[in-house]
Amino acid sequence: MILAMDSDTAGLRDRLAELEAEQATLEAELAIFDADYTREVLTVLAQLHDLQARVLGLVAGRSGEAGDAAAARAADARAQQTSSAVRAVPLPPGPLPTRELKRLFRDAAKRMHPDLAGRDDARGHAEAFMKRLNQAYRTADTAAILDLVSQWEASPYALDGEAFQAARPASTTRLQAAVARAERRLDELRASELAELMERSMAATAAGADFLAEARAAAEAALAAARARLAGLERRP
Repeated sequence: MILAMDSDTAGLRDRLAELEAEQATLEAELAIFDADYTREVLTVLAQLHDLQARVLGLVAGRSGEAGDAAAARAADARAQQTSSAVRAVPLPPGPLPTRELKRLFRDAAKRMHPDLAGRDDARGHAEAFMKRLNQAYRTADTAAILDLVSQWEASPYALDGEAFQAARPASTTRLQAAVARAERRLDELRASELAELMERSMAATAAGADFLAEARAAAEAALAAARARLAGLERRP
């Protein structure tokens, strides 16, 4: 017999679903910003880093100094890394999730979140559904989310099924740990370099500036200076 959830457990389920929605929304926002940043800024930085590596390579070849050689190797590694990032320009992501889509996602997550499962087979089934749910959310596919919920409710692992809720007495403890893990994941994402860049861009927009345009202009100025330096080095005997 399945007991009704107490208010603590229900609150933890709500919190876990909300954290999942916050992370999925932030990931969608970061994907859009990453695509814009790559196209506007990183493509110029790739050219800049390549020229800087060539400049330092010439300097090292002429000086024969170990320090110059090390600087040239570091610059070459950075150029390769930036070029690889440009070659992996992300595809244009879907639109940002709407309020209704967020609600659907939260409701679905409360039904099928793996941390609500009591047995390994139920958890594996829920993880597969959550993966598909996150993909549908990232692409703003409302129909896919609704279809996943229908499939889930027809499965033997639906939230009120005994297979999913086995070992239910420990669910509050498991959910508390799951909420803590979800909070850590979200904090780590918010502290990422890309998230910090996006925050700077949003702050610039609020102040009437264009962060990406300014970053591109700075990169283009540095690129022009690197071209001039390379040309000067190549003219020297």
